[in-house]
Amino acid sequence: MTYKWLRAVLVLGVTALIVSVAVGGATAGPPQAKPDVKANFKELKGGKHAKAAFPTFSFSYTDPTNGVTYPITMVGNDPLIGKPSTMKTLIIPLKMKFVAGGQDTSELNDLGYAGFRATPLNHTFDGSRRVDDVLKSPMYANNKYPADMGGDNAQYGDAFMRAQFDGIHSGYHVKINNVGVTSTQTVTVPAADGLAYQRPVGAWRTANGMPTDTIAGVADFGWFVNYILGVMDNLNVGPDVVPIFLTDNVMLYDGSYLNCCTIGFHGTPSQAATTSAAQAADAQQTLMFAAWTTPGTYSGFMTDYTGTRSAPSPTRGLADVHALSHEIAEHLDDPFVNNAVKPWLTPTAPQYGCTDVLETGDPVVGVWFPLDGNKTGSEDGYNYYGQYHPEEEVFGQWYAHGAMEQLGYNSWDGRLTFMGPRTTGLGGAYAGFGTYSQGC
Repeated sequence: MTYKWLRAVLVLGVTALIVSVAVGGATAGPPQAKPDVKANFKELKGGKHAKAAFPTFSFSYTDPTNGVTYPITMVGNDPLIGKPSTMKTLIIPLKMKFVAGGQDTSELNDLGYAGFRATPLNHTFDGSRRVDDVLKSPMYANNKYPADMGGDNAQYGDAFMRAQFDGIHSGYHVKINNVGVTSTQTVTVPAADGLAYQRPVGAWRTANGMPTDTIAGVADFGWFVNYILGVMDNLNVGPDVVPIFLTDNVMLYDGSYLNCCTIGFHGTPSQAATTSAAQAADAQQTLMFAAWTTPGTYSGFMTDYTGTRSAPSPTRGLADVHALSHEIAEHLDDPFVNNAVKPWLTPTAPQYGCTDVLETGDPVVGVWFPLDGNKTGSEDGYNYYGQYHPEEEVFGQWYAHGAMEQLGYNSWDGRLTFMGPRTTGLGGAYAGFGTYSQGC
């Protein structure tokens, strides 16, 4: 089945990331560096209804700042009742083959640092090599969280929900159970729809005597969504299971290599594209995509042209399960991408502009906290510093301006983000997360 009509019905949750380009003067001079592309996340808003085949609870609040009432649906049982629940997932690993097919990469010239060139490469990225890494990670395995974040011992998503709803050390849980891993889905990406190249950090380090592999694949967003919807249809995935499409350092761009790089999304396919299993159950299918991120794919994680580093920047922890943590938390708080809130805008994530979606990771994109126990580096040779790098998340209360607390939905200590003082302590615009969201 083909989905060429998808672009007509697919609504993107964020606009394309605009990357500024340095323009030379009237006389020729040395090349000027262009800002590197940044990590980006999107949403799929294709569903026409939000009947769930997994546990959900719903409530409505009236925002005191504008008098508008907003209906909200989240995954799990109502935390005011406190019963545990489980959401099932199915990992679908993607093996993606990229070919050097004469792609024009001139728009990537001088990306990150003057002199950078993105030479097209023949390269294969096999997501199946990351399945065990993900299953052993805090996304599925219990992990001890820092005392200043509640001191919980739980999966990442469960810890996030328990902190958001003051359920730490209680019987309230929202657990994730992976019920299977499909056969690896192999696809050759058309040269017109994809590119593999050494990212600027790796290229710079190699040129400066520190050989580093940060080769990444980037595929066209529309082509990729069409492809995975076809996979879902062939596998007949039912709506009681949330498929997670897993890649190994393959991201997405939208039309231009500079409108990049989406490392994850979640949401619902259009109703017309819902699998036969979902149609039979009259329930809305949801899905996730996440890229396992190679350390150094983005600047600020290791020593590079941005300056000497002995540890990742506190706002550039883009490695390993960072993207998947973002999507898991967002799926738990907004599974159908239909939880509208008062429009918000934050200088910490200008790429999202003014938006009215309750997406917990977008306002704090790139901010992270360490969880020890990552042994992946001993197997693949990359430096993860022995840590996992899950993302910070804002809580639902941040959007609701006190209205959720009026309903009894309090966070564990009144904070508005998972990391709390760790984030506000970064200063600058991040100090603003000590108060509710700001309007546009």
